Amino acid sequence: MHKQKIDMSDEIYVINIGGYIGESTKTEIEYAKTKGKKISYIESIK
Repeated sequence: MHKQKIDMSDEIYVINIGGYIGESTKTEIEYAKTKGKKISYIESIK
Protein backbone atom coordinates (compact mmCIF):
# COMPACT_ATOMS: atom_id res chain seq x y z
CA MET A 1 0.00 0.00 0.00
CA HIS A 2 2.85 2.43 0.71
CA LYS A 3 4.15 2.10 -2.84
CA GLN A 4 0.70 2.99 -4.17
CA LYS A 5 0.70 6.10 -1.99
CA ILE A 6 4.17 7.00 -3.28
CA ASP A 7 2.85 6.62 -6.84
CA MET A 8 0.05 9.10 -6.07
CA SER A 9 2.33 11.67 -4.44
CA ASP A 10 4.61 14.39 -5.78
CA GLU A 11 7.02 14.15 -2.85
CA ILE A 12 7.78 12.00 0.17
CA TYR A 13 8.81 13.39 3.54
CA VAL A 14 11.00 11.13 5.67
CA ILE A 15 10.75 11.45 9.45
CA ASN A 16 14.29 10.44 10.39
CA ILE A 17 14.59 11.55 14.01
CA GLY A 18 18.16 11.14 15.21
CA GLY A 19 19.14 10.23 11.66
CA TYR A 20 17.51 6.80 11.92
CA ILE A 21 15.90 5.30 8.81
CA GLY A 22 14.47 1.80 9.08
CA GLU A 23 14.88 -0.91 6.46
CA SER A 24 11.34 -0.68 5.07
CA THR A 25 11.64 3.09 4.84
CA LYS A 26 14.93 2.71 2.95
CA THR A 27 13.14 0.44 0.50
CA GLU A 28 10.37 3.01 0.06
CA ILE A 29 12.93 5.80 -0.49
CA GLU A 30 14.64 3.75 -3.20
CA TYR A 31 11.27 3.08 -4.81
CA ALA A 32 10.42 6.80 -4.76
CA LYS A 33 13.78 7.58 -6.39
CA THR A 34 13.03 5.19 -9.25
CA LYS A 35 9.74 7.05 -9.78
CA GLY A 36 11.47 10.45 -9.83
CA LYS A 37 9.76 11.67 -6.66
CA LYS A 38 11.19 14.52 -4.61
CA ILE A 39 12.43 13.27 -1.22
CA SER A 40 12.74 15.53 1.82
CA TYR A 41 14.03 14.62 5.27
CA ILE A 42 13.26 16.13 8.67
CA GLU A 43 16.98 15.88 9.55
CA SER A 44 19.85 16.14 7.10
CA ILE A 45 21.44 12.94 5.86
CA LYS A 46 25.08 12.31 6.65
